[in-house]
Amino acid sequence: MKREVVLGLMGIFIMACQGPVKEREIGFHPNQDEDVKNTGWYLGTQEAIDVVVALDKVWKERKFDEAATFFADSVRITRANGKRYASATQFLNEIEANENSKRITWDLRSIHSVDLSPDQGGEHVQANFRMKYTDSIGNETEWTSMESYYVVDGKVVWLSQFRQNPIQE
Repeated sequence: MKREVVLGLMGIFIMACQGPVKEREIGFHPNQDEDVKNTGWYLGTQEAIDVVVALDKVWKERKFDEAATFFADSVRITRANGKRYASATQFLNEIEANENSKRITWDLRSIHSVDLSPDQGGEHVQANFRMKYTDSIGNETEWTSMESYYVVDGKVVWLSQFRQNPIQE
């Protein structure tokens, strides 16, 4: 019995001697500017991820008017081909008008959020999609799409899309 009490007290003592751990910090930050070098990177929140997941849901359902409400008025969107938009409506209208966009399906494969500037607000949400385009005669083309969202106060402030063709074995 004495042994268990001593081991328990030792465990409490060891835990008490550990320094404080900042909530959500993941311990990596490449920016050495004086104002941020000791802030670390932080895991993002479920709220920022939920914004992107909800946007993906209405986008997949082709509810473009509803999708536009997820973007800030001053949004900056950059497609994988380098084309840039300063309006969610312009971006989404172009997708809606493109008949080929109706032939694209996708699955969200992974998503995570990181807060790179904890003192400034906003989170960087990274989403990975498996994309498939089926042409009019049934030929399929697949690729991976990586999307980087910056979410502030529940709105997408910028979106950058990236594309990777499948690895050739």
